Amino acid sequence: MLAQALLSIVAFATQGFTAPTMGFELVARQGYTANCTATYTVQSGDVCNAIRDRFNDVYTLAEFYSWNPQVDSFCSNLYPGEVVCVGVGNSTGAPPACPVPVKPGLISNCNSCHKVVSGDSCSALLSANNITLAELRAWNPDLDSGCSNLVIGFNYCVGVSDTLV
Repeated sequence: MLAQALLSIVAFATQGFTAPTMGFELVARQGYTANCTATYTVQSGDVCNAIRDRFNDVYTLAEFYSWNPQVDSFCSNLYPGEVVCVGVGNSTGAPPACPVPVKPGLISNCNSCHKVVSGDSCSALLSANNITLAELRAWNPDLDSGCSNLVIGFNYCVGVSDTLV
């Protein structure tokens, strides 16, 4: 009788305290500094240094942690889909016309940028902005000679002012 009572208690506890495994979606937590001006959505496998590398190391890990107090000091609690701050003011080093992400070497007097979306091509950027391939490549030195390496989600300079910043 005692054994049957114990089995009933164990069965109840097992049913009553198991976490649901189907029909529920984990929601990424948010929580970065209020004056954040540039964000990044964490991808699977990202770590803090890889995110810094993506933005050309224009900020320190200390800055990243101060902007993202929810990220622990070992950077072990980033989750895909989570949004983190990668810039405050113009700390990213990108010209004000171009929010991050940008590729390395973007010209400093850029005053017009285009964020690449699926289906964009260099020829479309050239005609939409009345610029030449030589200009586009000069302003965006990361572009290869055939302009075949546009990256979706990145901003590219498509216009400049007369004055270098």
